[in-house]
Amino acid sequence: MEPGPSASAADKKFQRRTVLVKKSLQFKYIAVIFVSVVMALILMGLDLYYTLYKLILLDNPSLVPLLHRAHSVFLVRIVLYLAIIFVVALFISHRLAGPIFRFERSAQEVGSGNLTHRVSLRTGDDLLELQEEFNAMVSSLQSLVQKDRNLVTRLSSRLEALQKQLPSDPVSLRDELKSLQAELDHLTSAFKV
Repeated sequence: MEPGPSASAADKKFQRRTVLVKKSLQFKYIAVIFVSVVMALILMGLDLYYTLYKLILLDNPSLVPLLHRAHSVFLVRIVLYLAIIFVVALFISHRLAGPIFRFERSAQEVGSGNLTHRVSLRTGDDLLELQEEFNAMVSSLQSLVQKDRNLVTRLSSRLEALQKQLPSDPVSLRDELKSLQAELDHLTSAFKV
């Protein structure tokens, strides 16, 4: 879907102009498609050619020279078909490699600590379900980290208050420190490390 004149800058930002986004993956994908189709074409072509050659040779041998002249036309068509297959495979691979490339960049961004980052794929891209799961995972991480930050803020203010009480009441200070220790034990307990 092409953006209209009212498309936002964010929509324009996600338009890929480079067809080879993730070259190694795309070349592997293209090779698999290309080899599969070429093998099918070769098998079908040879079978058809052999069958026609046998039929012409048995029924009308005078047409054999005409069949030999048609070789060049068949070869040109085969090259044309292979070029078309390559271009189609390139664009099919792009629809998969583009989202994978975006996920890699997003994983790097989240891994560097930016839990506000979300993956945003284009409409029609493959892996839209994975986008939803990835974004839900980052939202969950963001929520857990926010809870821990809130806890740290509360504990920090309590420690500050304890510093002010330090010389006055040692018993209540000890109880407050035990309480702080219990809360600190729960800090990041939601994560497996």
